[in-house]
Amino acid sequence: MRVANFINKHLIALLMGVICLGLFLGYLYPESGKRLEIFYPLTLFIMLFPMMVTIKISEVVKASKRLGFMTVVTFLNYIVSPLLAALLGYIFLSGYPDFAIGLIINGTVPCGGMIVAWTAMSRGNTPLTLVIVVISLLAGILLIPFWIWALAGKYVPVDPWNMLHTIFYTIVVPLFLGNITRIGIIRKWGREKFDELKSVFSAVSALGFFAVFFIAMMSQSEVLLKNPQYLGIVTLPLIVFYVLLLGATILYAWFARINYPDMVSLFYGVNAKNASIALALAVVFFSPLTVLILAVKPVVQVIFLTVFYKSSHYLQKYWVKITDLSSSKCVKT
Repeated sequence: MRVANFINKHLIALLMGVICLGLFLGYLYPESGKRLEIFYPLTLFIMLFPMMVTIKISEVVKASKRLGFMTVVTFLNYIVSPLLAALLGYIFLSGYPDFAIGLIINGTVPCGGMIVAWTAMSRGNTPLTLVIVVISLLAGILLIPFWIWALAGKYVPVDPWNMLHTIFYTIVVPLFLGNITRIGIIRKWGREKFDELKSVFSAVSALGFFAVFFIAMMSQSEVLLKNPQYLGIVTLPLIVFYVLLLGATILYAWFARINYPDMVSLFYGVNAKNASIALALAVVFFSPLTVLILAVKPVVQVIFLTVFYKSSHYLQKYWVKITDLSSSKCVKT
């Protein structure tokens, strides 16, 4: 448990260490990275399965009570986000198709399971966030292959049917197995024990995450070390992407006068993209260079999420004033 807590607490620092180690060893042993690529399927399963254990498929039925809200989340996740990523890819990365594809993948994938914890820390609507996670994952089964085919197909040939099969095995199978595992653990040891193990599942998923990045960095070490400018090239459009997506989310919540807990769920449900699914798609279908932008992406994303979390106390006070003012105007009217 201590090891799991350490991994979860220092996720980004450890990821940076893994990337540096992969680049260093890849430089020393340039052929080893290619040999390690046969372990991709195993590392992807280790990364994806534990993440799905904490997600309840049964939460889908709750979405019917918030149909309008879920429609907005889906619109932002699967219309605004992919088109914004494609536009920024065209503006900033038209000369670097591998990077543009990585940005499009990041814009196309749904939110990750860890947003439930972020929501709780920011005093948001945790049950609603869990519903967002499940609905977004299920909607992504069809929408992710479509958008990647439509947007990334401009740069390289994309087989949407093959991608659909991969999405099925990436999302549906781990989600199904994860739910069976969750139910089995709760029946045998109780919910309290399961809640204690959540950090362990997150840590195991992170280990798979690290392994995928390690292999990718080793295999592309020579190219990346000879082109250090790539880091700046991929970072700028990522920052612009998150600034604009964050702005669109907050502006909608402000105009719609959504209450603070629901606004927090909306923010994390749209802006906290699922790095694991994005990475799995990049590894299976595209050039290893595409993985580079997805290696930088967690760092940029966590900075935005952390800033939001750190300012949530002040934001909550401001948001309550907005909703109170709106309510008083409605009463007077």
